[in-house]
Amino acid sequence: MSGQQIIFGLLEFLVSVLISFILIFGSYRIILVLTRRIDEEKQLKKKNISVGIVLGSIFLGEALVVKQALYPVMAVIQLFILGQEKDAGSFIEVLLYSFVYVFLAGILAILCILFSFWLFNRLTPNIDTYQEIQDNNLAVAVLMALFIVGICLLMSAGVSGLVRSLIPFPEIGSIPLK
Repeated sequence: MSGQQIIFGLLEFLVSVLISFILIFGSYRIILVLTRRIDEEKQLKKKNISVGIVLGSIFLGEALVVKQALYPVMAVIQLFILGQEKDAGSFIEVLLYSFVYVFLAGILAILCILFSFWLFNRLTPNIDTYQEIQDNNLAVAVLMALFIVGICLLMSAGVSGLVRSLIPFPEIGSIPLK
C-alpha cells in the first residue's frame, strides 16, 4: 500500500461524498418542483408511506445511474495522478471535466426518472398515480418504485457508455508485443 494510493482513495471518497450530496439534494429539489400535485414534505409529515417509498426509489434510481459515471471519472483522475503530467492546471482541468461528466450523468438520471414516471402513467391509464400515492396506496407506490428502479438499472448501462465515450482518457503509453 503506497501513500499515493491512500491519497487517491481519500480523494475518491471526498469526491464521491461531494457528488452524492449535490446530486441527491439537487434531484430532491427538482422532483419537488416537478411534482407540485403532491406536497411531498407535507405528506411525509402525515406519515404517508407511499410518498416515502416513491421518493426513496428516486434516490436509489439516481444513485444507480450516477454510479455508472463515477467509475470512469475516477479512473481518469487516477490515471492522471499516476501519469507523467502533473501540473496543477492540467489537474484542475481534469477535475472540472470530471464534475461536468458526473453532473451530466445526474441530469440523465433525472431524465430517466421522469421517463419512468411518464411511462408508468402511460402503462396504467386507469390509475391516477399521483392521487393514489397521495392517498397512501402502498400497492401503487411499491409498483411505481420498482418500475423506477428497473428503468434506471436498464438505462444506467447506456449512461455509462455515453460518459465513457465523452471522457478524454489520457495516453499512458503502449506495451510492445513481441
